[in-house]
Amino acid sequence: MTSRSGTTFRVASDLLLDRERDALAVGRGPWSASLRGSELDDIAFDGELVLRSIRFVVRDQDWKTLPVIVDAVDHTTSGLQLRGRVGDDGETVAWSLSVDLGASTLRVAVRAEVTAAFRRARIGLIVLQSPALAGTELVVGHPEGSTTTTRLPEHVAPHQPAIRIESLAWTGDRIATTTRLSGDVFEMEDQRNWTDASFKTYSTPLSLPFPVALAVGDVVEQSVEVSCARVDAAERADAPLPTPLAVTVVPETELAAGREDPVSEPVEARIGAPLDSVVPTISTSVSSDPDGGRTGAVVPDPIAGILVEIDPTNPDWPAILDRAVRQAGARLLDLRLVLGTGEEAEPVLRRLRDAVVPVLRVGAFHRRTHLSEGALLTALGDVLRTLWAEAPTPHPELIGGTRAHFTELNRNHARLERWEGPVAFSVTPFMHDRGGHQLVESLGMQAVVVADAVRIADGRPLHVGPVTLGARYNAVATTRASAGDASDPELRAGFGAEHVPGATDERQSAEALGAWVVGSVAALAVSGVESLSYFEATGPRGLVTADGTLTAAGRALGWIAELSGRQRVAVEIGGVSLGAGSPVAVQPVAVPPVSPAGVTAIAAVDAAGETVVILGNLGETPVRVVLTGASEPRTVDLGVGAVARVVMAGSGS
Repeated sequence: MTSRSGTTFRVASDLLLDRERDALAVGRGPWSASLRGSELDDIAFDGELVLRSIRFVVRDQDWKTLPVIVDAVDHTTSGLQLRGRVGDDGETVAWSLSVDLGASTLRVAVRAEVTAAFRRARIGLIVLQSPALAGTELVVGHPEGSTTTTRLPEHVAPHQPAIRIESLAWTGDRIATTTRLSGDVFEMEDQRNWTDASFKTYSTPLSLPFPVALAVGDVVEQSVEVSCARVDAAERADAPLPTPLAVTVVPETELAAGREDPVSEPVEARIGAPLDSVVPTISTSVSSDPDGGRTGAVVPDPIAGILVEIDPTNPDWPAILDRAVRQAGARLLDLRLVLGTGEEAEPVLRRLRDAVVPVLRVGAFHRRTHLSEGALLTALGDVLRTLWAEAPTPHPELIGGTRAHFTELNRNHARLERWEGPVAFSVTPFMHDRGGHQLVESLGMQAVVVADAVRIADGRPLHVGPVTLGARYNAVATTRASAGDASDPELRAGFGAEHVPGATDERQSAEALGAWVVGSVAALAVSGVESLSYFEATGPRGLVTADGTLTAAGRALGWIAELSGRQRVAVEIGGVSLGAGSPVAVQPVAVPPVSPAGVTAIAAVDAAGETVVILGNLGETPVRVVLTGASEPRTVDLGVGAVARVVMAGSGS
């Protein structure tokens, strides 16, 4: 089965959602697609992928994506008819969606009726195009009949690449595609900003007021029509299908079982030349669950530090800080402050200084914008100099940037032009889509994002993290949550991400998440990146579960952290060099951190001069990897979702 990222391996099932495990392969004539729940993915014509997906989405006033539930899927003579509902607690919207497959045209239409009043940021169909189209000429048709010719952006676009969209036309390898949209005004955004592998076209332009109140009985109707033609054909493929062709709908698991070889071929991996980067320092965040490591769970020793975010307006900030200090132990503290003014930081910093807590760095981000405003950094710098003038611990490093996604850095980096210090941003692959395929595709997009971040930083050090599956706070909410007004000094209810919908995901303890971490570090650990921070120390979002069990992600990060500061070495697997591209390429290309076989890898030379290779298997089938490039080949058998650490004896230089 080919995933939406264009890979040719089946993603490990413990990373997938039910709708992905139960996906249906849909086809008629030259058309094929994958139906995952209500999402029509991997839309191909004559074997060529033309669209990543067409989906019906509803997002509430705080941009939370509401669950779209499918109640029925009926077959028609030309496609499918779906019915369902939307809502968290009870039905909010009743919807029906039709898919019609013709000789050269695919049409998706939705009708949605509001059954309970609510305020929405967005409702309707979205169209996703592949990031592989970056740089491709795009003709944008507008409602008034005019057209604009542009190109899909190569660097991650901070703002909308196309607006006032009625149609989009482009040409791939063999297929010319035109997509027509109706029912609203549409525009496009570059979802690589959030490590989504797509350019997304959606309705309700951001220039219009939102949220929008919807009343019971309100109806939304939209459609997307996709027309394709073979560019080398003597005539368009728009004649009627030669014979009445039935629509085929088959579970993808059945197709995969029929295609699988009983014995997979070994995958060749070669240790290559040294890279121009070292393995960054690896840290994790303080636990925000009620237990907070009290039951004895501890993180691997090589993890270098504990990151903690403190908002001084939260009455429980002393308890949160004390927990971070306790979990850090002998490790250094990485303090990120959420402030309105620089002076708010004084009691927090004084508490740390008086307790002689070693603080490695301090970040400052405005409570409203999530950015490091110039005045805020200046004021905080003054506070640090005053408090640490005669402190027994080293002066902390001051860092700027954003506590939110790369999007905010991409859109607002001009506001930091006068800031000469380090720059930070976070990564959250589940911002728009919680699918396991999205989790895997985000790895390639992390490579694209960090390349642009290095370009923006322009020589300033980068600190990436926290890297979390779900967002630890809502950076785009229209209703602002308070920092808290009821004191809970024991943190019995937890704090922060513990109370954020979607921040916790059961896949945190999945075996294959270890392989994902290997790919993520391989993508992000480029020259210019000094530190990476992943997940929380312990608990449901942690490297270690509350009962003390080390997760696969924690095991992989512990191995990688042992190599911090050591020079990276290229690893070529299946003919693909993983994570070895230039981070400042003029035309950035996603340096794939995943091989075609689903293997992830990162390698570095340790203090003894030996090359240590950490491997992961993101696939649903075992893989045998044959490592060469050292004094003697090594064979490694990777089970489904497994990670392994291999020392290539005598391979150091």
